[in-house]
Amino acid sequence: MRKNKAFVVLFLLLIINATAFSQATTNSPYSKYGLGVLRPQTFGTNFAMGGIAIGLRSERNIGLLNPASYTALGVTTFDVGVVSNSLWLDDGTQSQYQSNPYISHLAFGFPVIKNTWGMSFGVLPYSAVGYQYDEVISDPIAGDISFYNEGTGAINKVYFGNGFAVNIDTTSNVSFGFNGYFLFGALNFDQKAIYGNVANGLNIWKIKDISVADFGADVGIQYQKTFTNSDGEKTSIVIGATHGLAANLNGNRTELTRTFTGDIDFGTIKDTVTFIDDVENISKIPVETGLGFSIEKKRKWLVGLDYKVANWGRIVSDDPLYSFVTNFKVAAGGQIIPKYDGRNYFQRMAYRAGFNYSSSYLSINGTDWTEYGITFGIGLPIRRTESTYPKLNLGVEYGSRGTTDAGLIKENFLNFNVGITVNAIWFQKRKYD
Repeated sequence: MRKNKAFVVLFLLLIINATAFSQATTNSPYSKYGLGVLRPQTFGTNFAMGGIAIGLRSERNIGLLNPASYTALGVTTFDVGVVSNSLWLDDGTQSQYQSNPYISHLAFGFPVIKNTWGMSFGVLPYSAVGYQYDEVISDPIAGDISFYNEGTGAINKVYFGNGFAVNIDTTSNVSFGFNGYFLFGALNFDQKAIYGNVANGLNIWKIKDISVADFGADVGIQYQKTFTNSDGEKTSIVIGATHGLAANLNGNRTELTRTFTGDIDFGTIKDTVTFIDDVENISKIPVETGLGFSIEKKRKWLVGLDYKVANWGRIVSDDPLYSFVTNFKVAAGGQIIPKYDGRNYFQRMAYRAGFNYSSSYLSINGTDWTEYGITFGIGLPIRRTESTYPKLNLGVEYGSRGTTDAGLIKENFLNFNVGITVNAIWFQKRKYD
């Protein structure tokens, strides 16, 4: 009975939070293009270590980025996180500050057959659109033209995955896993052009709404080798690889272009120039391949490295303002636990740090850019109960993306991550009543 109630509660939480994920969670002008700003698919522990995940295996943390890691889960695990994203925007002449908090994930994982079969499911944002900015362009004939741009929306991801392990010998194993996922959401784009110096001129108002809903999948593999020294201490080496399958995101698109008189706040509609109602719209997700490894001395220290390539360059853009380009990401990080079972609380904390560097999946007006982030964090054990082992994960990331070249925007960002991981012994049969 307790098992069924737990599943019902977690399912309802997923449904409720899917609505929360649909809100605008960024203020980046770069979210205007493509599918918006792509969100990292990492949880609190990974976040503070630069985002490494492909070569990690943990008994008490969910490894979404490599489903092969689900086989390492030793207990039922619930994980939820919130991120506060602060942005400083600079176009070379003026700067602006923006801030947005958002729910970064809600996930659940557990061992079906310990060390052999693990399972996980959850919901998290895949991409986000959120911007609002004005610009003025001087035309020799029309004079000053004021553009007002606004966009909102998000694409969300609900996933369900399984991992299976095969022992090679008593010190090594190979794990395989897959995630099936469903992407859904809506993106809304709004632009007004005001011709201020044209007598009796008509202004332009363009609205575009895109909805997507479709399925996709990714697979992963991990090889783990464990060494035990004379003191009984274990050191593990894990090598992992992932492959995200290419997918078409089917959806619908509605476009409306109107002329009007007046200004941005008060206007009178004059005519409808174009109206495209609910036509089929297909967005694409490319093949993505990742490699990673980690070395861990159990309950003492861990270091890892990830490398990923996504073949966005094979996707053709239908907008002349931007094109898709193949991008990569490198991440490195680790953690130290001074004394896992020590009496001193600070010795039992996990101290984490990392770094990541990536190129953009978009080229705007023929201009590419890169992004980097430096991360730090801690894992705080919380007082345990008879059947639960909670932990608070805190992380911070400082970084930069974009460029002021070709009229683009330079963004400096500061992300604060707060996550809670709860390990629980829910599904074990009692030996005694």
